[in-house]
Amino acid sequence: MPPKGRTLDGVLRIAEDVLRSNGVEHVFVGGVTVLAFGMPRTTTDVDVIAAIDARQIPKIVAGFQRSGFFASTQDVHDALVEGGHVTIQDSRSPYRIDLVPASTDAHREALRTKRRVAWRGRRLPMAAPEHTIVMKLRWGSEQDLEDALGLYLRQKQTLDIRTMRAFARRQGVSRELKDLDERARIHS
Repeated sequence: MPPKGRTLDGVLRIAEDVLRSNGVEHVFVGGVTVLAFGMPRTTTDVDVIAAIDARQIPKIVAGFQRSGFFASTQDVHDALVEGGHVTIQDSRSPYRIDLVPASTDAHREALRTKRRVAWRGRRLPMAAPEHTIVMKLRWGSEQDLEDALGLYLRQKQTLDIRTMRAFARRQGVSRELKDLDERARIHS
């Protein structure tokens, strides 16, 4: 009988365990953060920003490999050096981990402003809703804009609007944030 496929929750837990056990500061972003703070939707990836030191790479890769993921020391090293990301594919499911080294100001902001969120019996580091909304506006796809609106509507009472506006200015999406606020008023 083939091994049972993993769930998104299982992949998220493995990513957390591997990074935490290796002392890697990290924060989950993207679709997982939308699930935690916004409206439910499907996703097949676990996006995580991590402050990786080159010396940690072999142990991180070994941890993912022991858990049944296809991971390459060279790919993680290249992502660290080039500031890109590396996809770590689960061998037991369609899920993957997109590991992004913390190489930009926006990445470091996500790490600095992260929130610990209760997630199925654990407390996981998630990008703050304000950060996620601004980054979704910056990326700007139809799905990103829908995610931003869902986050904004669901978190409106607790958002730090001043901090979010300042971050939006730094990311060049002040107008998009204003438009989002207007759309949210229509939906309220």
